[in-house]
Amino acid sequence: MSATDRLAQLEAIRTQISQITVSDLSLRVPVPPGDDEITRLATTTNQTLSQLDGAVEQLRQFASTTSHELRTPIAGLRTQLEEALLYPDDVDARQTLQTALTTADRLEAIVNDLLLLARLRAADPRPPEKIDLGELVTAEVSAQSTSVPMNVHAPAGVEIRGFRMQLIRVLGNLLANAQRHAESSVEVTVEPADDGVAVAVTDDGPGIPPAHRERVFERFVRLDDGRRRDPGGSGLGLAISRDIAHAHHGTLTVEDSPRGARFVLELPLISGHPTTPAKRTARA
Repeated sequence: MSATDRLAQLEAIRTQISQITVSDLSLRVPVPPGDDEITRLATTTNQTLSQLDGAVEQLRQFASTTSHELRTPIAGLRTQLEEALLYPDDVDARQTLQTALTTADRLEAIVNDLLLLARLRAADPRPPEKIDLGELVTAEVSAQSTSVPMNVHAPAGVEIRGFRMQLIRVLGNLLANAQRHAESSVEVTVEPADDGVAVAVTDDGPGIPPAHRERVFERFVRLDDGRRRDPGGSGLGLAISRDIAHAHHGTLTVEDSPRGARFVLELPLISGHPTTPAKRTARA
């Protein structure tokens, strides 16, 4: 192929790229035949455009969903306050203020979780620290304030690298979720997994139907039972927890359990495997 033909191919790619905008990422550059540098450049460019198109579409959907989730409580709050002003003799002012405060708490929870999601998308400038996962799990269980007994099997010496406050957020979400749905107890274990270590939090409540085990990790998705037990939640806790797991090169899933829901957080170990100490029971 002559130099003129190669320049013509590059010009065709440049011309197409110049027409691509953020509002329309559907265009793709022409891919010349063959397997030379220009062909590989065009192929890589189209792959990158496809990834950007998908990311932008996810952001649009997220913005739409977030707007809806914020608009609903704001509209309710406005209605309550307008009624209090229009009908002061018929409306209990104290009750209106209490309801408004509850709505404000929910809005604050949503905004705080949205900010945390945004931070998780950005690179953390701090290096990850060495963390004894068994000790961290035991400490978080002990710090819980609940009447539900929690049986803990968390050996010390299970070391990972990560960000302590983020992992505390995951454990807090999983433990709070288990406590809300448990009927009599919660089981928390730390044990070896295929390529690392698994933290399993299992309750003895109604469980999660298999069809909904992925949906619960979607932003703002709350099953009926969850809404009934925690009407003030943001609907972002499990989505944030999974994002944190992925940021630590791990996973967060719902596994089969004879009874109740079983959430499993898997993380890579620094090295070695934990020993097996006696089980201990902690009542938070």
